[in-house]
This record gives sequence, C-alpha cells and structure tokens, in this order.
Amino acid sequence: MSVCLEMARAAKAARSSHLTEIQARKVLSDILASTGDTLHTQSIRDYFVHWVSSRGISKAPGTIQRYSHTIGLFLAYLEKKADRPLSSLTPRDIELFRNEESGEGKSPTTVNLSIKTLRIPLNLARRQGLILTNPAEAVELQPMAPKTRDVFTMEQIQALLAASDMEWRGMILVAAFAGLRLGDIAKLTVANLDLERRTLRFSPQKDKRSSQRRELEVPLHPDLERYFLDQPLADEPSAPLFPTLSLRKIGGSTGLSAKFRRLMKKSGITAATLTAKNNGKGRCFYNLSFHSLRHTFVSMLANQGVHQEVRMKLAGHTTDVHARYSHHDLEVLRKNVATLPTITG
Repeated sequence: MSVCLEMARAAKAARSSHLTEIQARKVLSDILASTGDTLHTQSIRDYFVHWVSSRGISKAPGTIQRYSHTIGLFLAYLEKKADRPLSSLTPRDIELFRNEESGEGKSPTTVNLSIKTLRIPLNLARRQGLILTNPAEAVELQPMAPKTRDVFTMEQIQALLAASDMEWRGMILVAAFAGLRLGDIAKLTVANLDLERRTLRFSPQKDKRSSQRRELEVPLHPDLERYFLDQPLADEPSAPLFPTLSLRKIGGSTGLSAKFRRLMKKSGITAATLTAKNNGKGRCFYNLSFHSLRHTFVSMLANQGVHQEVRMKLAGHTTDVHARYSHHDLEVLRKNVATLPTITG
C-alpha cells in the first residue's frame, strides 16, 4: 500500500513539475525493496575509474594513458558532481567541459578527441542499461579549421641544406626523399639502414598507439644513398644515425621543430601562421614546417607521374612486421623514387 501511495504522490508531483530525481529514485527504491531487491547506483567517478582500469586488459599502453588522461581531466572538471550518480550526467556537462578545454587553447582536434573518448565508456554504460542515452553523443564536435600545409620547392630545400650542419642535412634529405616524419628520423639507428638493399627499414612511432606494429621499407634515393655512404657509421647497430639530434625532444622552444623553423628563417624561408596560440596556450600551426618535407616527397612523386598506389606504399605501406618487399617490388619502388630530381648532385 505504501508503494502505491508513493507512486501516487510521485505522479502528482510530476504533473505539477515538482518531481525531483531524488524523489523518483526513492519511489523506485521502495518498489524494488518490496520485492527484496535494492536499487544500485554508481557514481560518475566510480564508473569512469573502473572503466579505465578494465581497459588495460585489451588496449595498448599508449591508448590507456590517453584514456586515463582524458578521464582525469573530465573528473577534475566535474569536481564534486563526479560523486553524483552516473545517470545525472547531462549533455550540458559534456558541452561545458568541451568549452573549457577549448578555452585553454587546445586545438579542435585535441578537444574533439576528448569528447570521442568520453563517448566510448558512456556507450558501454548505455548498452549495460546504466543510462538511457549517451550524453556525449548529443554534444557536437568542434568544427575543424581548414589547414593547408604547403610544400617546399627544390630551391628552398637546397637553401635549407646550405644552412644546415651535417646531421640536419641528413634529416632533411630523409624527409624529402623518403617521406619520414621528424620523430621517426630522430629515432633511426644503424640497424635501420640497409646499405646492401639500399633501403631504410623502420617502424613508425605513430603506430605505438596500435596493438600491431608495422615495418616500412623505403628505397634510398641516390642523394640519400650518397649521404649515408659519406658518413662514418658506427659499428654498433643501436647507434643513432643522427647522434646529436636524437637526444633532443621534438617540441618546445629548444626542440627539433623549433630548431628547424630557425633553419628556415636562416635560409630566407618564411612560414605563414595558419592557427595561432589561444591566450598563450595550445600550439601554432604553420603552412611550412618540417612535416611539409613529407608532403613535398609525396607531391614530387605525383608530379613525376608515379601512380597513387605506389605513392601510398612509399609514404606508409603496411607490411607484415617480419616481411620485406620482394626484389621485384623493391626495384619497382626504387625506380619510382629515382625519378625524383637530385638536389645534391
């Protein structure tokens, strides 16, 4: 009888728009209590913390670190509300978190990745019946500003080489004629260089987030081959190809990216700022940077009439971690790379 009375009071309160979540939960709790069961609630904090800890079984360490970082930021933003029931989480909470992340100068890509990360555990909660809808799905992602990275001309690359020391010359040549990213080049060791096959073999750092690492093999352009043949390579396979630069970090005012921008300035090359920092936070995005050398590599291949499929292979073809190109395939790729103009002569 008491349950019926509670339901009647709740219905009356709902009709007058005075029904609160606490009252509704009490009614449900009383109904379950009459059957010998209880209403189980889980806080926002407990649910997310448990979700992150359970991901360690099936996800790569880098992915878990990213999940943990995002969840930590979100719970810190919620403060005391993080101890409220999971079902109390609203799209407005997610939206305000998104706005705060953006206000701190983070790029739309970073902010959107945080929202996408929150959608994953909340989708699981919905499938488990813990919530009726996923509040993060109702929050729009930030629009991505168009960012066009330009390519270097041959004259600009020659100017960069003239302004560089020997290690930077090698870094620039590897990017322009093999398409490697800055971080991958800095990590190259003697073991990655196969002068017999005249190739570079490496596993992209970008794949650290993936459970499956891949090995890429890129033929050496004649300019790049001449560079390595002229260098006194160490006997130890683990020795870095660029000993001094391998010790530097990528970002920061003293990192490799900043050093390359100074080399550009020394070479008379001006980069336009496409995206500036927000209140001193976040990072700048330039139309010309070290990564533009990778774009230059692909663009030069296209200009030489190299088929798109071959360009994709050279820029990041996925192979089995223990497999290498057959001699025939390698020679086809080598011929395409050799079509690129020489810079060093």
